[in-house]
Amino acid sequence: MKENCWTKTLLETYRYLENIAGAIDKIVMKTALNSFHFCREENNNVYNISNKIIDLADRKVTLINLKIIIDNVLMEIPESDAKLLIERYFENVKCRVMAEKLNVSMRTLFRKLTSAENNFTKKLVANGYTDARLNSFLKKEKWILNFYDQVANKDENLNMRTDLAYQTKILELV
Repeated sequence: MKENCWTKTLLETYRYLENIAGAIDKIVMKTALNSFHFCREENNNVYNISNKIIDLADRKVTLINLKIIIDNVLMEIPESDAKLLIERYFENVKCRVMAEKLNVSMRTLFRKLTSAENNFTKKLVANGYTDARLNSFLKKEKWILNFYDQVANKDENLNMRTDLAYQTKILELV
């Protein structure tokens, strides 16, 4: 279940990875070029500025590796599933448009999307990217972890509403 939340999180955040890596490059360049001015302040010596640049570089490496992980998993799942996920998450195509393009009902489209997400999750876990490993790998990327929490809470709320509806239905039958 948690890996499925990771699937949604990774696919949703994929489109931002390049932009954020580019922003990190700009911050590193600005920090390096302006380090003379920063060094005048008490807490900003060459050592601290160097550590800041190294931390930013490490974050960029993490984002690049995450992009590679997602690309590799997409290449390992069936092509039809990969196309669905790319259209849905990367290109942000509306479900209605996707259903019309595939000439299927919305319900069928959602089944296909769920199946594609499950296949992605299975390959992600098969490659060793479990919930614990992804948490550890992305521990410095608070924005991704926050997004994960939103997805997990949304799924949890949906499950609670489904359970409540099921329990209400049972009570009506009794």
